Amino acid sequence: MQTIKITNEKIRVVISNLGAEIQSVELLESGVNVIWNDVNQQYWQRHAPILFPIIGRLNDNSYKYRGRKYELNQHGFLRDQEFQVIASDYNFVKLQSVSSLKTLAKYPFDYRFEVLYQLVDNRLEICYQIENVDDNTMYYSLGLHPGFNIKGTLDHYQLIFEPRIKEIRRLRVNPAPFINGTSSLETLENGVFPLSYSLLNQGLVIVDTENLESVSLSNLSSVNQIEISLADFPYLAIWSPENQNAPFVCVEPFRGLPDLYGQPRNLQDKLGIQSILSGQIDKIKTSLTFS
Repeated sequence: MQTIKITNEKIRVVISNLGAEIQSVELLESGVNVIWNDVNQQYWQRHAPILFPIIGRLNDNSYKYRGRKYELNQHGFLRDQEFQVIASDYNFVKLQSVSSLKTLAKYPFDYRFEVLYQLVDNRLEICYQIENVDDNTMYYSLGLHPGFNIKGTLDHYQLIFEPRIKEIRRLRVNPAPFINGTSSLETLENGVFPLSYSLLNQGLVIVDTENLESVSLSNLSSVNQIEISLADFPYLAIWSPENQNAPFVCVEPFRGLPDLYGQPRNLQDKLGIQSILSGQIDKIKTSLTFS
């Protein structure tokens, strides 16, 4: 595995060519790395994988497209693909991965996937560019799965949504990690969604973030927070390993959803699925702002 470093006067980021995955984000003033690293291999050995071309798990780890069955494991394969650096400078890097015979056996579309990481002041800007170079309409989901270190207990943390909504729709997960087709409205006070281990011990939480601008992970006893832009992501997942009181939490922008439990679907009929016409490009942006 090779790594690439980008930096400015406030932040240093290390990115792997494997999956174009962020390995660390160091805030230079404090020397703190905000991204999870499981040095003892106790909980979760990833850091911030990119989820593509599916999010979550499929029923029977498979889907159908044009009458053919394809096997595809949880979160897809991009997180384990080698990326090539196609442009870089001290404060940015652009990486690319393209379809191959190996990916076509799991996902029958030719594509070109690029990700740009760029540091601007106290912000890491991220742009995903997905190009459909296939002859057919391409169907996909995209997610970012960053794990953030926490101090103390998760009960001392909260999410703050902008705008400061009064309620949010929660998609019910049962059995985890599948959705079950039901949802409920969760009441919020001034846009605040409290976090706790008990909340996440039953599995991930998924909420509908359509029309929301951002979400911030905030420690109740600190003014520091991490803001994630959500404009291009209609869902957000929150996860920490069940019943382990792990010292990190994942706050995950989703452009797609896990399967509906017990109801295998054709790929193009999956809930939350995205599509790109032949020859077209989707550009999906987000950012992490550290304050």
